[in-house]
Amino acid sequence: MKSFIIKTVALGLMTVGLWSCKKDETQLIATSGNGGTLSASAATVALDKSMLDAEVITLNWTAADFGYQAAISNTLQVAVKGDNFTTTKEFLLETNALTKTFNGLELNNLLLSLNLPFTAGTDIEMRVKSSISNAVTPVYSNVVGLNAKPFPLTAWVYVPGAYQGWAPETADSLVSETGNSIYSGIIGFTPGNLAFKITTGKNWNVGYGSAGAGKISTTGGDIMAPAAGAYEIVADLNVNTITFTPIVYGLIGDATAKGWDGDTEMTYAKGQWSVTTTLSAGEFKFRKNRAWDVDYGGTAGDAVKGGSNIKVATAGTYTVTLNTTTLKYTLVKI
Repeated sequence: MKSFIIKTVALGLMTVGLWSCKKDETQLIATSGNGGTLSASAATVALDKSMLDAEVITLNWTAADFGYQAAISNTLQVAVKGDNFTTTKEFLLETNALTKTFNGLELNNLLLSLNLPFTAGTDIEMRVKSSISNAVTPVYSNVVGLNAKPFPLTAWVYVPGAYQGWAPETADSLVSETGNSIYSGIIGFTPGNLAFKITTGKNWNVGYGSAGAGKISTTGGDIMAPAAGAYEIVADLNVNTITFTPIVYGLIGDATAKGWDGDTEMTYAKGQWSVTTTLSAGEFKFRKNRAWDVDYGGTAGDAVKGGSNIKVATAGTYTVTLNTTTLKYTLVKI
Protein backbone atom coordinates (compact mmCIF):
# COMPACT_ATOMS: atom_id res chain seq x y z
CA MET A 1 0.00 0.00 0.00
CA LYS A 2 2.82 2.41 0.85
CA SER A 3 4.43 1.78 -2.51
CA PHE A 4 1.13 2.43 -4.33
CA ILE A 5 0.63 5.75 -2.52
CA ILE A 6 4.15 6.96 -3.41
CA LYS A 7 3.69 6.06 -7.08
CA THR A 8 0.29 7.77 -7.16
CA VAL A 9 1.68 10.97 -5.62
CA ALA A 10 4.65 10.98 -8.01
CA LEU A 11 2.38 10.50 -11.00
CA GLY A 12 0.19 13.36 -9.82
CA LEU A 13 3.16 15.69 -9.41
CA MET A 14 4.38 14.85 -12.91
CA THR A 15 0.94 15.58 -14.32
CA VAL A 16 0.78 18.94 -12.51
CA GLY A 17 4.29 19.78 -13.72
CA LEU A 18 3.46 18.95 -17.33
CA TRP A 19 0.23 20.95 -17.16
CA SER A 20 2.10 23.93 -15.66
CA CYS A 21 4.76 23.86 -18.38
CA LYS A 22 2.15 23.71 -21.11
CA LYS A 23 0.24 26.58 -19.54
CA ASP A 24 3.39 28.75 -19.33
CA GLU A 25 4.33 27.93 -22.92
CA THR A 26 0.86 28.90 -24.15
CA GLN A 27 1.14 32.27 -22.45
CA LEU A 28 4.36 33.05 -24.38
CA ILE A 29 3.10 32.24 -27.87
CA ALA A 30 2.22 35.36 -29.90
CA THR A 31 -0.44 35.33 -32.54
CA SER A 32 0.32 36.29 -36.14
CA GLY A 33 -0.71 39.80 -35.12
CA ASN A 34 -2.88 42.57 -36.50
CA GLY A 35 -1.52 45.95 -37.55
CA GLY A 36 -2.86 49.20 -36.20
CA THR A 37 -4.85 51.84 -38.03
CA LEU A 38 -2.96 54.87 -39.38
CA SER A 39 -4.37 58.32 -40.17
CA ALA A 40 -2.83 61.66 -41.17
CA SER A 41 -3.85 65.25 -40.50
CA ALA A 42 -3.11 66.36 -44.08
CA ALA A 43 -3.25 64.90 -47.57
CA THR A 44 -0.96 67.48 -49.22
CA VAL A 45 2.20 69.17 -47.90
CA ALA A 46 4.34 71.59 -49.94
CA LEU A 47 7.36 72.60 -47.88
CA ASP A 48 9.59 75.66 -47.98
CA LYS A 49 12.32 77.12 -45.78
CA SER A 50 9.88 79.20 -43.74
CA MET A 51 8.34 75.97 -42.41
CA LEU A 52 11.45 74.40 -40.85
CA ASP A 53 10.24 74.78 -37.27
CA ALA A 54 6.50 74.68 -37.97
CA GLU A 55 4.31 71.64 -37.32
CA VAL A 56 3.31 70.43 -40.79
CA ILE A 57 1.62 67.02 -40.33
CA THR A 58 0.48 64.76 -37.49
CA LEU A 59 0.19 61.00 -37.80
CA ASN A 60 -1.97 58.94 -35.44
CA TRP A 61 -2.17 55.17 -35.21
CA THR A 62 -3.69 52.52 -32.99
CA ALA A 63 -1.58 49.87 -31.31
CA ALA A 64 -0.90 46.61 -33.12
CA ASP A 65 -2.21 43.41 -31.49
CA PHE A 66 0.03 40.36 -31.13
CA GLY A 67 -2.28 38.45 -28.77
CA TYR A 68 -0.72 39.48 -25.47
CA GLN A 69 0.87 42.48 -23.80
CA ALA A 70 4.39 43.11 -25.10
CA ALA A 71 6.77 45.97 -25.90
CA ILE A 72 6.03 46.91 -29.51
CA SER A 73 8.51 48.75 -31.73
CA ASN A 74 6.92 50.99 -34.35
CA THR A 75 8.61 52.30 -37.49
CA LEU A 76 7.11 54.64 -40.06
CA GLN A 77 7.80 53.44 -43.60
CA VAL A 78 7.51 55.78 -46.60
CA ALA A 79 7.83 55.02 -50.30
CA VAL A 80 6.86 56.55 -53.62
CA LYS A 81 3.36 55.47 -54.65
CA GLY A 82 3.45 52.47 -56.96
CA ASP A 83 6.75 51.20 -55.53
CA ASN A 84 4.87 48.80 -53.20
CA PHE A 85 7.39 49.65 -50.47
CA THR A 86 10.19 47.95 -52.39
CA THR A 87 12.45 50.98 -51.87
CA THR A 88 11.48 52.10 -48.40
CA LYS A 89 12.80 54.79 -46.10
CA GLU A 90 12.13 54.39 -42.39
CA PHE A 91 11.63 56.69 -39.42
CA LEU A 92 11.82 55.11 -35.95
CA LEU A 93 8.86 56.10 -33.78
CA GLU A 94 8.97 56.44 -30.01
CA THR A 95 8.19 53.32 -27.99
CA ASN A 96 4.53 53.16 -26.90
CA ALA A 97 3.72 56.39 -28.73
CA LEU A 98 0.54 56.48 -30.82
CA THR A 99 1.11 59.86 -32.46
CA LYS A 100 3.90 61.77 -34.16
CA THR A 101 3.92 65.40 -35.26
CA PHE A 102 6.55 66.27 -37.86
CA ASN A 103 8.01 69.74 -38.16
CA GLY A 104 9.11 70.99 -41.56
CA LEU A 105 12.77 70.00 -41.12
CA GLU A 106 11.97 66.42 -40.07
CA LEU A 107 9.53 65.83 -42.89
CA ASN A 108 11.74 67.52 -45.46
CA ASN A 109 14.69 65.28 -44.54
CA LEU A 110 12.46 62.22 -44.85
CA LEU A 111 11.21 63.34 -48.28
CA LEU A 112 14.73 64.17 -49.45
CA SER A 113 15.84 60.64 -48.62
CA LEU A 114 13.37 59.49 -51.31
CA ASN A 115 15.04 61.83 -53.84
CA LEU A 116 11.72 63.51 -54.66
CA PRO A 117 11.68 66.41 -57.16
CA PHE A 118 11.47 70.00 -55.93
CA THR A 119 9.35 71.33 -58.78
CA ALA A 120 6.06 69.55 -58.07
CA GLY A 121 4.34 67.34 -55.53
CA THR A 122 4.87 63.58 -55.61
CA ASP A 123 2.42 60.98 -54.34
CA ILE A 124 3.96 58.91 -51.58
CA GLU A 125 2.59 56.22 -49.29
CA MET A 126 3.06 55.72 -45.55
CA ARG A 127 2.45 52.84 -43.16
CA VAL A 128 3.48 51.79 -39.67
CA LYS A 129 5.49 48.59 -39.24
CA SER A 130 5.07 47.02 -35.79
CA SER A 131 7.24 44.27 -34.34
CA ILE A 132 7.94 42.61 -30.98
CA SER A 133 11.05 40.57 -31.82
CA ASN A 134 13.11 39.24 -34.68
CA ALA A 135 11.46 35.85 -34.18
CA VAL A 136 7.95 37.15 -34.86
CA THR A 137 6.85 38.42 -38.27
CA PRO A 138 6.11 42.18 -38.16
CA VAL A 139 2.66 43.51 -39.01
CA TYR A 140 1.67 46.62 -40.93
CA SER A 141 -1.00 49.27 -40.65
CA ASN A 142 -3.18 50.42 -43.51
CA VAL A 143 -1.48 52.59 -46.15
CA VAL A 144 -2.05 56.37 -46.08
CA GLY A 145 -1.31 58.56 -49.10
CA LEU A 146 0.35 61.97 -49.10
CA ASN A 147 1.18 64.37 -51.92
CA ALA A 148 4.42 66.01 -50.82
CA LYS A 149 6.95 68.47 -52.21
CA PRO A 150 10.29 69.00 -50.43
CA PHE A 151 12.74 71.84 -50.95
CA PRO A 152 16.53 71.66 -51.38
CA LEU A 153 18.46 72.17 -48.18
CA THR A 154 22.17 72.22 -48.95
CA ALA A 155 24.32 71.08 -46.05
CA TRP A 156 28.01 70.46 -45.42
CA VAL A 157 30.28 68.36 -43.27
CA TYR A 158 34.01 68.98 -42.88
CA VAL A 159 37.08 66.79 -43.29
CA PRO A 160 39.92 67.80 -40.95
CA GLY A 161 42.95 65.57 -41.19
CA ALA A 162 46.69 65.20 -41.43
CA TYR A 163 46.64 66.48 -45.03
CA GLN A 164 45.75 69.99 -43.77
CA GLY A 165 46.89 70.10 -40.14
CA TRP A 166 43.79 68.71 -38.34
CA ALA A 167 42.05 72.10 -38.36
CA PRO A 168 38.24 71.87 -38.75
CA GLU A 169 37.92 75.61 -39.30
CA THR A 170 39.97 75.43 -42.52
CA ALA A 171 39.23 71.85 -43.64
CA ASP A 172 37.83 70.86 -47.02
CA SER A 173 34.15 69.91 -47.02
CA LEU A 174 31.70 67.34 -48.36
CA VAL A 175 28.34 68.64 -49.53
CA SER A 176 24.80 67.33 -49.56
CA GLU A 177 23.06 69.28 -52.31
CA THR A 178 19.59 68.23 -51.14
CA GLY A 179 20.20 67.94 -47.41
CA ASN A 180 19.46 64.20 -47.43
CA SER A 181 22.42 63.45 -45.12
CA ILE A 182 24.46 61.91 -47.95
CA TYR A 183 27.60 64.03 -48.38
CA SER A 184 30.15 63.84 -51.19
CA GLY A 185 33.21 65.69 -52.35
CA ILE A 186 36.82 65.37 -53.48
CA ILE A 187 39.68 65.33 -50.99
CA GLY A 188 43.35 65.22 -51.97
CA PHE A 189 45.67 63.26 -49.67
CA THR A 190 49.45 63.59 -49.61
CA PRO A 191 51.87 60.73 -48.87
CA GLY A 192 52.03 59.91 -45.16
CA ASN A 193 49.01 62.11 -44.38
CA LEU A 194 46.09 59.74 -44.88
CA ALA A 195 44.32 60.03 -41.49
CA PHE A 196 41.23 62.21 -41.11
CA LYS A 197 37.83 62.54 -39.45
CA ILE A 198 34.47 64.03 -40.44
CA THR A 199 32.91 66.80 -38.37
CA THR A 200 29.41 68.23 -38.61
CA GLY A 201 30.67 71.76 -38.00
CA LYS A 202 33.91 73.72 -38.23
CA ASN A 203 34.80 72.45 -34.76
CA TRP A 204 35.30 69.18 -32.86
CA ASN A 205 31.87 69.15 -31.18
CA VAL A 206 30.70 66.16 -33.25
CA GLY A 207 33.25 64.06 -35.10
CA TYR A 208 32.91 60.79 -37.00
CA GLY A 209 35.74 58.28 -37.09
CA SER A 210 36.28 54.78 -38.40
CA ALA A 211 34.17 51.92 -37.06
CA GLY A 212 35.75 49.42 -39.47
CA ALA A 213 34.49 47.70 -42.63
CA GLY A 214 33.37 50.91 -44.32
CA LYS A 215 31.42 52.13 -41.28
CA ILE A 216 31.85 55.35 -39.32
CA SER A 217 30.70 56.39 -35.85
CA THR A 218 31.04 59.27 -33.42
CA THR A 219 33.23 57.08 -31.20
CA GLY A 220 35.51 55.76 -33.96
CA GLY A 221 39.24 56.29 -34.45
CA ASP A 222 40.93 57.98 -37.37
CA ILE A 223 39.59 57.21 -40.84
CA MET A 224 42.34 56.27 -43.29
CA ALA A 225 42.33 57.08 -47.00
CA PRO A 226 43.38 54.06 -49.10
CA ALA A 227 46.51 55.82 -50.45
CA ALA A 228 47.85 59.22 -51.44
CA GLY A 229 45.95 60.97 -54.20
CA ALA A 230 42.50 62.42 -54.78
CA TYR A 231 39.34 60.52 -53.84
CA GLU A 232 35.67 61.18 -54.23
CA ILE A 233 34.38 60.48 -50.73
CA VAL A 234 30.74 59.69 -50.01
CA ALA A 235 29.67 59.75 -46.34
CA ASP A 236 26.11 58.57 -45.75
CA LEU A 237 25.10 59.69 -42.26
CA ASN A 238 21.73 57.94 -42.60
CA VAL A 239 23.46 54.56 -42.27
CA ASN A 240 26.94 55.76 -41.17
CA THR A 241 28.95 54.44 -44.10
CA ILE A 242 31.87 55.85 -46.07
CA THR A 243 33.20 54.99 -49.54
CA PHE A 244 36.27 56.06 -51.50
CA THR A 245 36.51 56.30 -55.29
CA PRO A 246 39.90 57.29 -56.75
CA ILE A 247 39.66 60.20 -59.13
CA VAL A 248 42.10 62.02 -61.38
CA TYR A 249 41.87 64.62 -64.14
CA GLY A 250 44.43 65.03 -66.87
CA LEU A 251 45.23 66.83 -70.11
CA ILE A 252 45.09 64.92 -73.38
CA GLY A 253 45.70 66.20 -76.91
CA ASP A 254 48.36 67.01 -79.49
CA ALA A 255 49.41 70.04 -77.44
CA THR A 256 50.66 67.68 -74.69
CA ALA A 257 53.77 65.51 -74.57
CA LYS A 258 51.70 62.30 -74.78
CA GLY A 259 49.45 63.50 -77.59
CA TRP A 260 46.04 61.87 -77.85
CA ASP A 261 47.39 58.55 -76.56
CA GLY A 262 47.79 59.34 -72.85
CA ASP A 263 47.04 61.78 -70.06
CA THR A 264 49.24 64.37 -68.40
CA GLU A 265 47.81 64.00 -64.92
CA MET A 266 46.90 66.86 -62.63
CA THR A 267 47.00 67.09 -58.84
CA TYR A 268 44.10 68.16 -56.62
CA ALA A 269 44.19 70.70 -53.80
CA LYS A 270 41.89 73.35 -52.40
CA GLY A 271 39.02 72.68 -54.74
CA GLN A 272 40.86 72.61 -58.04
CA TRP A 273 43.10 70.51 -60.27
CA SER A 274 46.44 71.86 -61.50
CA VAL A 275 49.59 70.89 -63.36
CA THR A 276 52.64 72.71 -64.62
CA THR A 277 53.72 71.22 -67.94
CA THR A 278 55.18 71.99 -71.35
CA LEU A 279 52.61 72.48 -74.10
CA SER A 280 53.09 72.72 -77.84
CA ALA A 281 50.96 74.81 -80.15
CA GLY A 282 47.91 72.67 -80.68
CA GLU A 283 44.80 71.48 -78.85
CA PHE A 284 43.84 69.54 -75.74
CA LYS A 285 40.97 68.57 -73.48
CA PHE A 286 40.55 67.73 -69.82
CA ARG A 287 39.26 64.26 -69.04
CA LYS A 288 38.39 62.28 -65.92
CA ASN A 289 39.94 58.98 -64.87
CA ARG A 290 41.81 58.45 -68.15
CA ALA A 291 38.59 57.77 -70.05
CA TRP A 292 36.19 59.63 -72.34
CA ASP A 293 33.16 59.13 -70.09
CA VAL A 294 33.67 62.68 -68.75
CA ASP A 295 35.67 65.28 -70.66
CA TYR A 296 35.76 69.08 -70.77
CA GLY A 297 36.65 71.43 -73.59
CA GLY A 298 35.70 75.08 -73.95
CA THR A 299 36.87 78.60 -74.71
CA ALA A 300 37.73 81.77 -72.82
CA GLY A 301 38.19 79.97 -69.51
CA ASP A 302 34.77 78.28 -69.46
CA ALA A 303 34.98 74.51 -69.15
CA VAL A 304 32.19 72.82 -71.09
CA LYS A 305 31.41 69.14 -70.68
CA GLY A 306 31.96 67.54 -74.08
CA GLY A 307 32.91 70.94 -75.48
CA SER A 308 35.28 71.80 -78.33
CA ASN A 309 39.05 71.35 -77.99
CA ILE A 310 40.96 74.02 -76.07
CA LYS A 311 43.55 75.73 -78.28
CA VAL A 312 47.14 76.56 -77.32
CA ALA A 313 48.44 79.27 -79.64
CA THR A 314 52.05 79.45 -78.42
CA ALA A 315 54.33 76.67 -77.20
CA GLY A 316 55.79 77.03 -73.73
CA THR A 317 55.57 76.02 -70.09
CA TYR A 318 52.12 76.56 -68.60
CA THR A 319 50.39 76.18 -65.27
CA VAL A 320 46.98 74.77 -66.11
CA THR A 321 44.09 74.68 -63.63
CA LEU A 322 40.58 73.24 -63.75
CA ASN A 323 37.84 73.84 -61.20
CA THR A 324 35.18 71.15 -61.64
CA THR A 325 32.79 72.99 -59.32
CA THR A 326 32.78 76.39 -61.00
CA LEU A 327 33.64 74.87 -64.42
CA LYS A 328 36.45 77.36 -65.03
CA TYR A 329 39.96 76.70 -66.32
CA THR A 330 43.12 78.79 -66.69
CA LEU A 331 46.31 78.58 -68.80
CA VAL A 332 49.12 80.74 -67.42
CA LYS A 333 52.40 80.79 -69.37
CA ILE A 334 55.41 80.96 -67.11
